[in-house]
Amino acid sequence: MIFLKIEFWIDYNNPICYKQHQVLEAFLEKNPIEDLELLYRNYEMIPQFEPCESCTFYDLMSQHYVESIDDVKKMYPNLESHFRPVSVHDAHRLSHLAKKEECAFLYHKLLFDAYYEKHQNISAHDVLTHIAIKSGLNIQKINDVLTSDMYADQVKLNRENAIMKGIFELPHIRIDGKIKLSGFHNESELFLNIKLLSQAPKKHEHCEDGNCERKKTR
Repeated sequence: MIFLKIEFWIDYNNPICYKQHQVLEAFLEKNPIEDLELLYRNYEMIPQFEPCESCTFYDLMSQHYVESIDDVKKMYPNLESHFRPVSVHDAHRLSHLAKKEECAFLYHKLLFDAYYEKHQNISAHDVLTHIAIKSGLNIQKINDVLTSDMYADQVKLNRENAIMKGIFELPHIRIDGKIKLSGFHNESELFLNIKLLSQAPKKHEHCEDGNCERKKTR
C-alpha cells in the first residue's frame, strides 16, 4: 500500500497548470494509489488580477516574472497567442469550499475543462455555479461564497506561503514534502519521482534493516 501526499500549486490563468492537471488525471487513472491526499494550493500570479480587453497570457506572465514580453515568449514558445486571461479570484475562493466538501479534484477538472476546452468565462458567477453544482457542492453554500469575500484570506495565505517556500514558477508539485517539481512534468517523470520516493529508506526511531533514525532531543 502506498501513502502519498501531493501538493499542487496552480493558477487557472496559467495554461501550463491545465496541461499539468491533465497529466495528473491520466497518471492517477493508470496508477491508482490506495491512500492519496491531493491538496490544491492557490497561487494567483497577480493577486485579484483584473485583465484589460487586450491582455494576453504573455502580459500576465511578464508581470508575474517581472520579465519582458519577448523573454516570456522564449520561456513559453508554444502557447496560443490569442489566449486571454480572466479574473480567477472567485474561482480560487470557491476551490476552498470544494476542498472542504471533499470534491476538489472534480471541481478542478471541470473548471479547467470549462475554461480551456469549452472557452467559458470562469470569472462569471453563473459559470462557476454550474461547475460547482456538477462537482457536488450545495447551491446555498456556493452562493454564500460568491456573494461574500469568504475564503479570500485563505487564497492570499496560500500564495504568501508559496513565496516563503521559494515557489515562483507554476505549476509546482511537491510529493510528500520531499520531491519538488517546478514547471511542467510528464507522466513518466511523475512516475519516476514517485517510484524513487517509495524506494527511499523509511525513518525509524530504532534501527531496522540497517537504517537508523533516532529522535533528537534538546
